[in-house]
Amino acid sequence: MAGYGVATWAGLEEEAFMVGELLALAAEAAGGQHHHLVAVQMPVSLTMMTPIARALHGRRPLPAAADVGLRVMASAPAAPR
Repeated sequence: MAGYGVATWAGLEEEAFMVGELLALAAEAAGGQHHHLVAVQMPVSLTMMTPIARALHGRRPLPAAADVGLRVMASAPAAPR
């Protein structure tokens, strides 16, 4: 299946927007629920652990993305903060 993703350095981690809002914008732009948004990318590394720490407690954004079937990709997995 073809699709696209959204990459953000701080948007999801700092909760400037939520996964649900991204899906709503994608649906609006596509004119319906067949929007093809399939992935989100955010910084995750051994020195940028906030998304992982939040996920361990069931908090956004990683569990939210998983709940709706979005793929999550790490950017800067080896970069120091």
